[in-house]
Amino acid sequence: MGIRNDSVVTIDCHYGGEGYTSAYLVVENGRAAFVDTNTAHALPYLLGALDAAGIARDAVDYVIVTHIHLDHAGGAAPLMKACPNATLICHPRAARHLANPRRLVAAVKQIYGDEVFDRLYGTIEPIEESRIRSVADDETMAFGARTLRFVHTLGHASHHICIHDSGSNGVFTGDSFGLYYEWMTVDPERPFIMCLSTPTEFDALEARRSVERLLALNAERAYAGHFGELRGMRTAAPTLLYTIDAFERIQHDASETDLDDSGLLHFCQERVERVAWEVCRRCGVEPAQQHQVRLAGDVLINARGLAHNAHKLRGARAG
Repeated sequence: MGIRNDSVVTIDCHYGGEGYTSAYLVVENGRAAFVDTNTAHALPYLLGALDAAGIARDAVDYVIVTHIHLDHAGGAAPLMKACPNATLICHPRAARHLANPRRLVAAVKQIYGDEVFDRLYGTIEPIEESRIRSVADDETMAFGARTLRFVHTLGHASHHICIHDSGSNGVFTGDSFGLYYEWMTVDPERPFIMCLSTPTEFDALEARRSVERLLALNAERAYAGHFGELRGMRTAAPTLLYTIDAFERIQHDASETDLDDSGLLHFCQERVERVAWEVCRRCGVEPAQQHQVRLAGDVLINARGLAHNAHKLRGARAG
C-alpha cells in the first residue's frame, strides 16, 4: 500500500497511473496524520496504508492539505468521514472552499467539463467548518514528539502551504517544489524535476521565492505531491528554477501573439514540451516513447496554465 521510510509512509494514489501522485501518512507513537488526500477514488489506498501501519481510524489526529487543487484535496471529505477525530489543517484561503466546495467545483468543471471531472474526481462533498483549522504563515504545532511548521508558499496557488516535519527533517512540498519523477531519474545527483503551472494562479516571481524559502528550511528531503521522496533539494533546485524562468518566458511570448484560444494553447504546449525535453537532457534521460506518453498530461496542464496567464497579460496591457 505504501513505501515506508522511518515514520513517513508514501502512498501511491494511482491517480493517472502508478508513480504520479502521492499522499503521505505520518505515524507518531500510535497516532497518525495524513498529508494530502488525492481524490475520493484514493480512499482505499489511504485507509489501506493506515491499516498496514496498525493505526485505528479514530487515532488519526490530522488531515493536512497542502492546497485545494482536487488532486490533493479532493479526497478530504470522505477521509474525514472515515477518521472521526481528525481535524483538517489548511491555508486560511482554502478553508471556505473546503467547507463549501461549490465554487471550486464549478471552476474546475469549466476547465475540464462534467464528464472528465466526474471521472477524475468523483463527488466533492463539504467538510464541517468546526473540523477545519487554518494555519498562519510560520505557525508551528506539536504532533507527539514532532514539531510541524507551516509555511505559506505562493506561486503555484495562493492557498498553498508546505509543512516541515522535525521528525524526518523533511518538508511536504505539495506542488511548490515542482514535480519529481523517480521513474524519470537515472542519476540521483540530477533528478528529473519540473515546475507546475497548473491553472489558474501560476506566478513565476512567487514560485521562485517559495523555492528559496523551502531551501532555507535546510530539510534533508522533500516529500513531493508528484511523486514521492526527493533527497537533495539543493541539487534539484537549479533545474527547477530553470523551468520556472522558461515558463515565465513562454507565457510572456504567448501574450504578445494574436492567436485564438486553441492556437494559444498549442503555442504554449509546444514550448512546454521543449522545456521538458531540455530537462531530460540536463538530467541525463534519453527521451523515449514511454516518457512522451507519460509526460503528455503534465505538458498539457502546464500549457493550459500558461495560456490562461497569457490571456490575463493581454487584458492587462489592453487596460
